[in-house]
Amino acid sequence: MGDNNGFTVQATATSFGILEVLHNRTVGGVTEIAEELDVSKSAVHNHLSTLCSLGYVQNVNGQYELTHQFLKLGLKTRNRNPVYERAEEELRTLSEHTNAVVNLVVPEQRFGVYLFRVGGNSHPIEEGDYVDLHTIAAGKAILAFWTPDKIEDYVKQHGLSQHTERTVTDPAALRSQIRSIRDRRIAFDRGELSEEWQCVASPIVINGDPVGAISVSGRADRMQGKRLEEDAAGLVTSAAKSIQLRILSKQNPDT
Repeated sequence: MGDNNGFTVQATATSFGILEVLHNRTVGGVTEIAEELDVSKSAVHNHLSTLCSLGYVQNVNGQYELTHQFLKLGLKTRNRNPVYERAEEELRTLSEHTNAVVNLVVPEQRFGVYLFRVGGNSHPIEEGDYVDLHTIAAGKAILAFWTPDKIEDYVKQHGLSQHTERTVTDPAALRSQIRSIRDRRIAFDRGELSEEWQCVASPIVINGDPVGAISVSGRADRMQGKRLEEDAAGLVTSAAKSIQLRILSKQNPDT
């Protein structure tokens, strides 16, 4: 997910591999982790001992689990993001007005990061999840304000992975959508990441840079037709513009 310059510190990679295993399993023992990573049990034990001493993992009756140290790191990282700082109140209001799930997505390399969510817990994507930009409305809203060269690099280097039959996987079709999104400042996801969900999004653009996007999501049997294409679309566009103004006013308090 990060830069790969061909040089990897194996010990660091092993530690993070262990953390990923515990994240996916919730808990795990030394033998299970060693088998999953194809690493010796002694090496896994040493890494776990170090992670425990640092407070990032704890041993509960021979089973290891992550601690809330990661929550502290994640929350501090999110709170430092100027988009989140200016968007939270607006997103909560938007969720109340739409009675739907509202998301704040920010770009990080080729991914969209779900930085904040309000309005429901049944959505298949969770806060903190990374998703390919072309598969979600918010991601396409961000792509629409990238330079043509940057979009070409995205397509060539990473491809257009398919999640459902509706995911846009043709570069020409993606470019066509992007042109429309840029003109209208509205993007739609009609079951492209999950067939059961549809959403509408609008970008947050500061000095030409798409720093994020907000989306309103709902189950496909409810979030459709006028509710999706007019009601939610109008509200999400208005909210995105309001957030932009808040960010700009913070940057230029005298204007």
